[in-house]
Amino acid sequence: MTIGIAASGPRAGEAIVRALQAVEAIGHGAIGGFLSLAAISDGEIRRVETQQGGAKAAFPGALPDWLMASRCGVLMSSGPNRPEPLAQFTPADPAWGLLTGHRFPNAPGRSGTPLNVAVLDFLRRGCAPQDAVDRVIAENSDADAGLIAVTPDGRIGLGDSSYLENFPDRGHAVLAEGEGIVAVAHNAIAPYRGLALIAAEVAIGVINAHPATRIPLSLAAGLPIMLGSRNAVRVAPDGRVIGLVVSNPLLLSGEQSFGLGYRAPVLGAEPMRWLAYEPYFVARDGVLQSVNGKASDVVSAADIR
Repeated sequence: MTIGIAASGPRAGEAIVRALQAVEAIGHGAIGGFLSLAAISDGEIRRVETQQGGAKAAFPGALPDWLMASRCGVLMSSGPNRPEPLAQFTPADPAWGLLTGHRFPNAPGRSGTPLNVAVLDFLRRGCAPQDAVDRVIAENSDADAGLIAVTPDGRIGLGDSSYLENFPDRGHAVLAEGEGIVAVAHNAIAPYRGLALIAAEVAIGVINAHPATRIPLSLAAGLPIMLGSRNAVRVAPDGRVIGLVVSNPLLLSGEQSFGLGYRAPVLGAEPMRWLAYEPYFVARDGVLQSVNGKASDVVSAADIR
């Protein structure tokens, strides 16, 4: 009856909010109520909390600059009106890490210490986040809780108690790509198959979407198409697109519709870049006729593969 999201990497604070917004847009059940968010910003813990309305109520307009700049963040959300203080759901230490989870990660463990605080204590002793989560879960296998820990240096640990393994509506996802890593765990939010992965995909996409690392590429009818070992875009030293490279010789004759595939390289770019978006091309006899149904279009290339 909760969702926990954790992320590390550029714009991690924004990433966890965008992930929750996606869940609120497509999910139903234990969502859209309380929100407890903690992020590390300039070496300090900053928080956003609300008892009702979820991400919509907490962020009715633009996200604050400190959250956009945060490289480590967690949140926990569910239905409305949870016990105060809401920070108990996301304990944090700016030097060692942040905690979230689902179900009741704030419940006392066998030692009497809240489960999530116990994980944080292990982090403070130098434990890796996965080891810290595993130790607390092992000591409290019957707890009604799942835990996620993330450290400022980009490590994540996630785990559910043995008790929770009997819940068929659990969802989990961990994604690491480029400069970021994201973990999501939830239950009692439908559709539960695939929802965690969607949230994680949204978050990792935000982390790896750096405007400063992208360059525009102008593609236009008339560009030559040449044969090569792999599909690519070829640019001149000044950044002008001078042609497309395809590995299939059949694309050089007659009228053909094609794409270059997932993140095709931009040959000649320094530093090396890859297409961040795959255009739809139509060519005739080795000459480009249209890009995305138009005579010309501008797409972007990024330096994260």
